[in-house]
Amino acid sequence: MSSKILPKISIVTPSLNQGRFLQDAIDSIAAQNWPNVEHFIIDGGSTDNTLDIIQRNKASLAGYVSEADKGAADAINKGLARCTGDIVAWLNADDFYLPGAFQIVADAYHASPNASFWFGNGLRTDVNGKETGIFNRTTVAYDHRALIEGLDYILQPSTFINPVALKATGGDLDGGLRWSFDWDLWIRLAEIAEPYAINANLAASREWGETLTANGGFRRAEELRLLAERHSGDPMTPGALCYWIDNMSSFLRSSPGVFSQHTETALQAFWREAQKDMQQLDVDSAGNPLRTSGQCVGKLPWKKRDRINSKNLDIAVDLFPLVAGVSGGIVPWVQGVLREMARLYPEDRLVMFHRPGTSALLIEEPNVAFVALDEHPTTFYAKMTRHCRSMGIDAIIRTYPQEQHPALPVNRQIFVIPDMQHEFFPEFFSKPVLAARRRAFGYALSCGAAIATMTSHARKTMVSNGWLMTDDVFLMPAALPEELRDTPPQTDLPAAAASFDCFFYMPANLWAHKNHRRLFEAFKLALPKLPPGTGLVLSGSPEDLDKALKGFESLPIVHLGFVPHRQVAALFRHATALVYFSLFEGFGMPLLEAFHHGTPVLCSNTTALPEVGGDAVLSCDPTDVPAMANLLVRITMEEGLRQSLSEKAKLRVETYNWSSPAHELRAALARVSASRPNRPKKEPLVSIVMPTRNQGRFIRASIDSVLSQDYANIELLVMDGASTDNTVEILKSYGDRIRWISERDKGQTDAINRGMGLLSGEVLAYLNSDDILLPDTIKKVVGYFNDHPECDLVYGDADYIDVDGKITGPYATADYSLDRLMSDCCICQPAAFWRRRIAERVGPFDASLQTAMDYEYWLRIATSGGVIYHTIDKLAQSRLHEDAKTLAMRGKIFEEIFEICRKHGGYVSLNYFLGRWSYRLYESWWGGSRLRAIAPHTYKLPATVLFTSQLFRIGSNRRQAMELLRTAFDTIDRRSPYLGRLIRKARASSSFLRGRLR
Repeated sequence: MSSKILPKISIVTPSLNQGRFLQDAIDSIAAQNWPNVEHFIIDGGSTDNTLDIIQRNKASLAGYVSEADKGAADAINKGLARCTGDIVAWLNADDFYLPGAFQIVADAYHASPNASFWFGNGLRTDVNGKETGIFNRTTVAYDHRALIEGLDYILQPSTFINPVALKATGGDLDGGLRWSFDWDLWIRLAEIAEPYAINANLAASREWGETLTANGGFRRAEELRLLAERHSGDPMTPGALCYWIDNMSSFLRSSPGVFSQHTETALQAFWREAQKDMQQLDVDSAGNPLRTSGQCVGKLPWKKRDRINSKNLDIAVDLFPLVAGVSGGIVPWVQGVLREMARLYPEDRLVMFHRPGTSALLIEEPNVAFVALDEHPTTFYAKMTRHCRSMGIDAIIRTYPQEQHPALPVNRQIFVIPDMQHEFFPEFFSKPVLAARRRAFGYALSCGAAIATMTSHARKTMVSNGWLMTDDVFLMPAALPEELRDTPPQTDLPAAAASFDCFFYMPANLWAHKNHRRLFEAFKLALPKLPPGTGLVLSGSPEDLDKALKGFESLPIVHLGFVPHRQVAALFRHATALVYFSLFEGFGMPLLEAFHHGTPVLCSNTTALPEVGGDAVLSCDPTDVPAMANLLVRITMEEGLRQSLSEKAKLRVETYNWSSPAHELRAALARVSASRPNRPKKEPLVSIVMPTRNQGRFIRASIDSVLSQDYANIELLVMDGASTDNTVEILKSYGDRIRWISERDKGQTDAINRGMGLLSGEVLAYLNSDDILLPDTIKKVVGYFNDHPECDLVYGDADYIDVDGKITGPYATADYSLDRLMSDCCICQPAAFWRRRIAERVGPFDASLQTAMDYEYWLRIATSGGVIYHTIDKLAQSRLHEDAKTLAMRGKIFEEIFEICRKHGGYVSLNYFLGRWSYRLYESWWGGSRLRAIAPHTYKLPATVLFTSQLFRIGSNRRQAMELLRTAFDTIDRRSPYLGRLIRKARASSSFLRGRLR
């Protein structure tokens, strides 16, 4: 054995009715004599002797599962999720390791600890394990190009994976693949870090008639072709073609009467020509790279430093969020910057990924390419990921925060954020939309390598936001769009505007923050003092126009809808003034357009508008209607004022150009595309409050479970409600190892809230004094927060224990979704941890609740836009006993749950109606057990009737119905991209749906 520290090796064996081979696989692991190994068997519900073999070898296994699965990839993923080794691998039940393999792999691990995977050579054997040949007769090497071009030259049982790299890829195999999931994984792993080739035989691959590979035929060949297309971008590659021809040749040999001899001869000639193409990949006739030991070649992110240093970048631009005419000023802003950058850096390549149809951006430069993908974000970003991987993209521009993302390194992504309006005017958004924006913006601020914004005001709002975790927030101001620079002729002025003797102009969609109704009030107030024939002209999206004009129909106001650029220029040119009393602006693009045409500007004195307007505008408080009216009168009647502002405006517009922001963006792209280490891991203070009262028989175990954590930066505060048992004596026995307070309180929730107010940790939790934290819980939680900076709350799995601490069963946790949480509390409270930033947003626990304050808190976090994740790590134990509230107050629990769900989700799920009526009929009175025996399903009738009547009540409340409709759409969209795509298309063509599914 080597004198170096032995790495822990984790092996997963997927199996289904492979009992005749399984013992050989197990024995080959045991024969390694490796002292630090864990072996999991994931059986798919075998009906042969597999379970007998597992039972005989149970002592040598770290664990096993025997249940139906969705195929080999699903089984392997189950096993990989359990692995804790420094090196992980899977060994199919019909394969086996060769003697000394683990030592060879361990040496490779020490030689290259940061490799994404270590792979070697191996043997081919027959069904009896007799050697029939060697897998690779050349020197083992990694060639990325050969792999993505369709040549799988890597022997899977001889491949061992770095779990760090595996986690960076998403942590699992693609379950949608049947024959090529290993091949796909090697490619994805290699994009994280360089693989390491080992010139030694490590394993034997048993080749016999019932293996997946042997049974694949043309279906396997087609999956391999599709995989090659996914990673290379080409619908057919040399390697994929060779697999197809090989299958065709096998078919001709097995079915000689189907095609003529001429066909077989032609196919042989085709094979020879295809082999010539394959040789262009610098491989041998079997598809193995012809390279020296350990050398890795091909276009990989970790091999692009020379190209980066030469200042040529391949840049992907995510245009999914942008919709022409709907997305507002961000479209001309982003278009202007990217167009100028393409001109200034002609050696760069910009690939613009957009939805089907015409892109929202129009840039005609030779180094700019447009790729249409899909209308649904899930499919869009999956396709974008494959394209970016195959093209070796250096950096990515995300043009607006989204909830879904490409599976690409986030430390190479720049997010464009014009403003943080939703945090200052949350009332302008429906509850589901506000929550979605907060999740999307939280991800961008927490994970983005850099943030681009428009003004110092916008930058200040981001720097002060608790979700920001990058120090790279740079300014990328806008300038005047090229399309609006021409001087328009008089004939371009729309007839409706020309009908006025003079007019004010307001170009903006009818969004709440644009403040149209106050403008209308000010116009009405000023109109008697204005010259006859004065009008107000609006342009932009006409959606909600009737609602905006209600009460002002008699005023001389016209709305032109969307108008062409030349008409917009004419409107500015002839307007008395631009009126732009917006409540919130990240920049204010119309100001520059007005400045260019010498049009005076009346605007707000808030947010970014003073920064952009300077002394070239007249401004006032946008909530002060008389002040707004006064400015309308002044600009019309005050002599010399319009001329003075026009002269200042022409000077002001010259301070803005496209080249400066283009250079800033390009510099940021160079920063994030360079090889940069991941952000340093933090060790934040974790604050835990332990509320208690008369729990002396349990509290010592609870306190000890916190103090024994293998993490130093923890503070524990015990909040005792003046216990009358031995609790205080136990607390005193810990001396200064813990902090505690013993005094009367208003209940558990009051104790938790007061305790939280006395602690200062970045990560928060509370642990009841009868519950337990499992070893290493805090270390795992902190690690999870480090790996997922966007996460606001993480919860793990847990077990129930009885009064003696004996496990009685698992807590019914589940992966998080809002609809899942609304149906049942899938979050186990003692296994839940959250960041202080989300606590500051949602406030303290609701002290009016007696039993479900934790459930209410989770729902409040969820519906406020918190990002919630579930980890399969087991973190805690929840004790059930006769004094526990969950057992003693079930009726009260249902009462509070109904109140909570209606308040935060807008409805109560059928599951809770069923539970409540089952409790009422069968559990809450003495005859319940007899009724259950006679009529076990009676409870379903009243539950269903009341649930249905609830839906009718919701339908009569428009606001509540619209919020629930948006929530339902989000659920459908997540579960079924096909249905989501149909709804999105319908929304795009229907103003009714757009108004309700914003």
